Amino acid sequence: MKKKYLLNDIVDAMETGELQAYYQPQYNAKKGVIGGAEALVRWIKKDGTVVLPGEFIPVLEEAGQLSLVDWFVAEDACKTIKELSDKAIRISVNFGREHAKDDQFVDKLDKLVQSYGIDKNFFGVEITESDVVADKKEVIEWVCKIEAAGYMVSIDDFGSGMSSLSFVKDVPARVLKIDRSFLNDNCLTEKGRITLESVFYFAHRLKLLTVVEGVETQEQLQYINTCDCDYIQGFLFSKPVPKSEFLWMCREEAPVEIEAIDPFDSQSAVFEQVRVMIESVYKKFQLVKFANISKNSYTLMRRDNFLGTEIPETGTYDDCLKQIVDKTVPESREEVENAFNRKSLLDAYAAGKKKVLRIAKQFDENGEIHRVGIEDYFMENEGSKDVFIVSFLQILDFDDSTYV
Repeated sequence: MKKKYLLNDIVDAMETGELQAYYQPQYNAKKGVIGGAEALVRWIKKDGTVVLPGEFIPVLEEAGQLSLVDWFVAEDACKTIKELSDKAIRISVNFGREHAKDDQFVDKLDKLVQSYGIDKNFFGVEITESDVVADKKEVIEWVCKIEAAGYMVSIDDFGSGMSSLSFVKDVPARVLKIDRSFLNDNCLTEKGRITLESVFYFAHRLKLLTVVEGVETQEQLQYINTCDCDYIQGFLFSKPVPKSEFLWMCREEAPVEIEAIDPFDSQSAVFEQVRVMIESVYKKFQLVKFANISKNSYTLMRRDNFLGTEIPETGTYDDCLKQIVDKTVPESREEVENAFNRKSLLDAYAAGKKKVLRIAKQFDENGEIHRVGIEDYFMENEGSKDVFIVSFLQILDFDDSTYV
């Protein structure tokens, strides 16, 4: 089949200004303001004919010259960031995996960004999920260099292919762009919602910023917001636009109105309800601990500078209790030890108790004394005969106005 366009046609289009960078804004999902953008390439002929990327990008790929367009768009993004001045937002540019073979990539990017005198925090690098999967080791090393140089890397099109969650763990990116394929059912089916919730939970646990692509309906937007998404990219807010229009949007456009969402509405995600509940628990208690009493082990789920105590994230339950006892005033140490040692807890569980509670006085790092509530709740696990607890420690220093 004869190719419609040749490489020379594309190069000519770059030189004559027919090849242009378009920008699709990414909106803060809660505030409705532009918080970022993706730079895309468009071929607009002099007669107004639009040549879709699918018609000319494969030509560049086959010729091994896709980097020409990548750098062309990157330079236009730098110009745009500079023109926005104090209204600048982060603009991300797609770079294909062939750049991973270029040892000078970061140096070239640094020189480009420096030549326009812009802050590199405003320039983002996007790599596609398929590129990571295709050359995992090489691409990961490349991303490490980009991040080390101070640029924010996004994984684009997550979920579009046969992806494995493990590669996201290994790639030191800071943004996960969730592919539009997750929205195919308009977030109306239970399976679709659960799948999307799981992706967000996974991203949040890895402390990744999230961007959802392809948002086109209010139903999608409302459901996505129950999952605590950071940014929305899609036709519901804006299609990709020419540079002049994008500059106006960043400088002048009013925030998009976002409808209020009730996280406990029957159509909202159970995930959001759980998230709100966990946040509430974390606000109330300075230390939350999960422990297997039978196996003498624990893991901290929450640790907020509890009395200045440096308790390790995980370890033996006995060692953790010793640190808590050591913080207790001398006259109460024996009582705390006797109440919360593993034998006492196992006996309390065997006796059918649901919890063990004590309020003791403890020292902080400055020697000041505080009242501290220590609550251990026994947890059932049908899959194990071991005895588990969730332990909550809360500083109970209330001023006089608290009491009525």
